[in-house]
Amino acid sequence: VDLAVQRSGVRAAMAFLMRSIAKWHQNYVAHELSKFGLKFDDILNEADPDVDLAVQRLTPEELSNRNKRLMRAMDISAKHCELTPEAQLAVKPMEGYLNIDRARAERLEKLMYK
Repeated sequence: VDLAVQRSGVRAAMAFLMRSIAKWHQNYVAHELSKFGLKFDDILNEADPDVDLAVQRLTPEELSNRNKRLMRAMDISAKHCELTPEAQLAVKPMEGYLNIDRARAERLEKLMYK
């Protein structure tokens, strides 16, 4: 019994540690994306069929905004600089706009019925 209690305590501690590391990593990624004015969905690999389908379904305005963010990020990177602190505060990098879950569900449904 004592060993079981000890193991559950270790599991709880590891879960807490992993959640803490995950939160730190998310904040770090958000900070780095903000420097370039990007959102997390902007850096997803379009070679993934679900991401590609979700990008294809964007409205013309959303697609234009995405392309502008990507072009601005490439320009900033080439100049070895960052957005101004005020502009970085306006960016919400973890605010998603791609409906990847829906695209994945539809792709898997099509595969099931083939």
